[in-house]
Amino acid sequence: MKNKMRTTLTVAIICTFVAACSLTSCSHHNSKDDKTIGVSGDDAEMNAAIAKARDSLPDFWQVYEKREQGESGFSLKVKITDNGKIEHFWVADVERKDGKITGTISNDPDIVHNVKLGDKITVNEPDISDWLYLRNGKMVGNYTLRALFKEMSKSEVEKYKQLLADP
Repeated sequence: MKNKMRTTLTVAIICTFVAACSLTSCSHHNSKDDKTIGVSGDDAEMNAAIAKARDSLPDFWQVYEKREQGESGFSLKVKITDNGKIEHFWVADVERKDGKITGTISNDPDIVHNVKLGDKITVNEPDISDWLYLRNGKMVGNYTLRALFKEMSKSEVEKYKQLLADP
């Protein structure tokens, strides 16, 4: 139980710091340093990052099902739509059972109003725009973060690269 709480806390901290978005915008836990970053729907780099995440989603599920190197903190970035508005959220505490994917919203909303921090939701696989998990204290996945490096200061980019298994 203690390890699960530590893992959940680690994922929550990472999700708080990671401002990785796709297509329209992304929310993450509000604090004085957090911000929502808007990204155009035709941003080629972001669209390529989403495509890479979607293409590699089977790899995520394979590791999720068979954790051989202590992997933990499995999270999905999910597109939420509300009255034509789109926002992407990190979803933690991911469960995949009987063909159904569920998880908990890890971010405060900024644009949509049909979810809130802590809501347990059912995830439709086509709405997944990114994924991540921890291995040896480093993030694997989180492709959309890299597409946002161009919007960040050099020091922010270096900080995030230190968190990534494959910067």
